[in-house]
Amino acid sequence: MSISTDMKTLASDIIASYNTRIKAIGTIVKDTNNLLKGYNKEHKDMAGSLKASLAKGETDRLNNFKEMMGNIQKFVADLTKNVDDMIKKFQKEHKDMADALKASLAKGETDRLNNFTAMMGNIQKDIKEIEAYVKNKLKEFSDAHAEMSEELKKELAKYVDDMVNATQKLMGDIQARQKERNAQVTDLLDSYKTEREKMAANWNSLVATMAKKRGVKPEVEAEVKVRPVKEAIEEEVSSEMNLEKLEKKVLKFIEKHPGVKVGDMEEPLGVNRMTLGQIAKKILDEGKVRKEENLYFPL
Repeated sequence: MSISTDMKTLASDIIASYNTRIKAIGTIVKDTNNLLKGYNKEHKDMAGSLKASLAKGETDRLNNFKEMMGNIQKFVADLTKNVDDMIKKFQKEHKDMADALKASLAKGETDRLNNFTAMMGNIQKDIKEIEAYVKNKLKEFSDAHAEMSEELKKELAKYVDDMVNATQKLMGDIQARQKERNAQVTDLLDSYKTEREKMAANWNSLVATMAKKRGVKPEVEAEVKVRPVKEAIEEEVSSEMNLEKLEKKVLKFIEKHPGVKVGDMEEPLGVNRMTLGQIAKKILDEGKVRKEENLYFPL
């Protein structure tokens, strides 16, 4: 239990004791007043009796009455003195208790103030220690972060260089393979052209021979046009460019019409549904659009 609670309980006990004593004194005063009233009544009654006795010459009764009145006055005086002494004693006890309570409260307040001051000192000390600890940790983190940043920069630069070198090497390999492929295609087409021309010549010779034997004028087959390699490659590149343009058209159409189906793009774009489906799947796989059920939305 804290000191403030103890002081509060002590003050409550003192006040309750004070109220009890005041109530007891009030009861005594009330009883004294009632007793005095009774004595006054008896005094009147006895005065009447005394007058009657004096009229009859009862001197003894007068003496007895005087003695009784003396006793009553003495009792009243003693009672008054006792009540005064009791009140003075109570007042002194009340003052002593009030002084003791005041001193106890002052001492308790002083102790609490000292304890609070000591506690605040400890808290400030702990705060300073925490601030110093945090400052040191922040410095360590900053130093470590700087070192890590330098290492990451070096690693990133090395990674970028490696990626650039790998990409350049990959592009070189792709170009080399493409050149080989172009050379193979060229050789193949040239060989095919030569074989086709030979076959055509042999066929025409055979037809002419057969016609000559039958006496019929031979019909020479129209020469089959064989495209050069360069023309075939240019046609392939043109087809790829048209495909890129079509992809852009499909993306633009989806951006203007979110939630569109593949079949809904067939008539506006003038492209068959199969081609549109392949393009839609391609741009979906590349992450250029998103799909919910069979509806396409722009990102």
